[in-house]
Amino acid sequence: MASDSYLFPLLLLVALASVATAQLSSTFYDTSCPNALSTIKSAVNTAVNNEPRMGASLLRLHFHDCFGCDASVLLNDTATFTGEQTALPNQGSIRGLTVIDNIKAQVEAVCNQTVSCADILAVAARDSVVALGGPSWTVLLGRRDSTTANKSNADRDLPPPTFDLANLTASFANKNLSVTDMVALSGAHTIGQAQWLNFRDRIYNETNINSTFATSLQANCPRTSGSGDTSLSPLDTTSPTSFDNAYYGNLLSQKGLLHSDQQLFNGGSTDSTVQNFASSASAFNSAFTAAMINMGNISPKTGSQGEIRRSCSKSQLEVSGIETDCCSSEDLSSVMASASFLSLLLLVALATAASAQLSSTFYSTSCPNALATIKSAVTAAVSQEPRMGASLLRLHFHDCFVQGCDASVLLAGNEQSAGPNLSLRGFNVIDNIKTQVEAICKQTVSCADILTVAARDSVVALGGPSWTVPLGRRDSTTAASSTTVANNLLPPSASLAQLISVYQSKGLSATDMVALSGAHTIGQAHCPSYRAHIYNDTNINQSFAASLQANCPAGSGGTNVLAPLDTTTANTFDNAYFSNLLSQKGLLHSDQELFNGGSTDNTVRNFASSAAAFSSAFATAMVKMGNISPLTGTQGEVRLKCSATN
Repeated sequence: MASDSYLFPLLLLVALASVATAQLSSTFYDTSCPNALSTIKSAVNTAVNNEPRMGASLLRLHFHDCFGCDASVLLNDTATFTGEQTALPNQGSIRGLTVIDNIKAQVEAVCNQTVSCADILAVAARDSVVALGGPSWTVLLGRRDSTTANKSNADRDLPPPTFDLANLTASFANKNLSVTDMVALSGAHTIGQAQWLNFRDRIYNETNINSTFATSLQANCPRTSGSGDTSLSPLDTTSPTSFDNAYYGNLLSQKGLLHSDQQLFNGGSTDSTVQNFASSASAFNSAFTAAMINMGNISPKTGSQGEIRRSCSKSQLEVSGIETDCCSSEDLSSVMASASFLSLLLLVALATAASAQLSSTFYSTSCPNALATIKSAVTAAVSQEPRMGASLLRLHFHDCFVQGCDASVLLAGNEQSAGPNLSLRGFNVIDNIKTQVEAICKQTVSCADILTVAARDSVVALGGPSWTVPLGRRDSTTAASSTTVANNLLPPSASLAQLISVYQSKGLSATDMVALSGAHTIGQAHCPSYRAHIYNDTNINQSFAASLQANCPAGSGGTNVLAPLDTTTANTFDNAYFSNLLSQKGLLHSDQELFNGGSTDNTVRNFASSAAAFSSAFATAMVKMGNISPLTGTQGEVRLKCSATN
């Protein structure tokens, strides 16, 4: 039998592994509580049938929780923390708590302490939308509940109705949600009501409002503050209890109820998205469901993090007499007094794993010159060979999409020799950067972070946008199999449906997919990758096809023949790629699929007409892609050499 000195580390490793491997899944309760989803749906349908407004209230609860989807919004105040329900965005307006309590009681009756309140909120939001005639989507499950709440976080994170477009965009970007996600999620205002105090200033003082609409509201909402502040008006006067796209039609007519609503259509970068959603219910539904999945993935607790509450309004620690504000020294002292030393070690280990987060300041102390060193090396490499910028960007993409952003693609072996990776290049540049970084900070900066920063610096070196890279990834000790690579990296023959599906499986929206495809504004492709498109497809400019056929023979051959993915400005990171698509000059079949009479056509038009819109969406999508399943904390390792494990 192992001695205690061996047992403790083993238990810690097991605990950490449980946290590291926990993932959200649509089948999470299939075995442990197979009737959970039907129980929730039945209860939601009953509540919404009794009061249609409740659908909007339950959807709003999930939104106000999810700027961190952990059911913290449901917790009542305790002696050790003031919760979120009294925060300004929630005070006096948050409702549906009793419905959630009722659902929780019904679920507990069929599966004791199995289904989290956070998951109940996520499913109830979806079922509320469906109950009011809106689209459905597959909810990923496996969230666990927070043991604490924080009023100041809610005050800081939830955007008020006075926000302008820039504030809204920044607020959603902080949660890794794109501009399109933001416009789509705002469409939840097609149901529900708002209190007069939230739109009084707009209807009396703003000019971008339909005068008849403003007058009709003024008839019931007096100018004087404090008079009827909590009285209500529908957010969508056209169909206030139907989940549809009428909200966007209202914006086109300057009939947005809130200042923040009308900001979406006010001569800014989101005007074309609003017009798209107003004209196409299917485009709105598609974007809304993708955005809801993205929102539901904001910082969930999984594995052994948090808890499963029996009552949604109280944490189990409070119920058992051990209150917590997430591991303060006083709380740990009380836990030590009431639990064994081994339990304390496990709690500390789990807290460490749970709190391991990516941060833009991760190396500020441990290696303050890391980013400058990477940038200098990338700039030199791209100056020497502009194509290298596209190659380094592609390395990061091919790394993140296979088994997460863990530098597994840099390991010599099966992953590099898999079909989609045979053309990868830039390994020598990454090795050179790693050598330079190791010279100033030994075994401190991971290869995964070097890849991520190098991708950003490559884009900047070629004239593209910059963004803040969250850091703290660690390196995988294993490479992916060739099968895993093939299953996660789509070929250039992929259809639009396949593209959307694979990106969605990584937590990326259709807009993220279109934006990331814009990386093809730089780089080149081999003849076999585009041969079928230039000879067999009909959705291609014939002169463009003929010019390519001159160097890329039909049938076979031309393996080493290269053509620029963007023939307009091949070595400049700009939005010309999207203009090429409008002219049917996409080099790859998968490129032209983005503009081929499908759901992404309007996004392509938007990016083609606005370099700023593309740059913003691309930067947001790159941050989101960089967050795909990173190894953090004590997971993985920091390699001394990027091509081999330690």
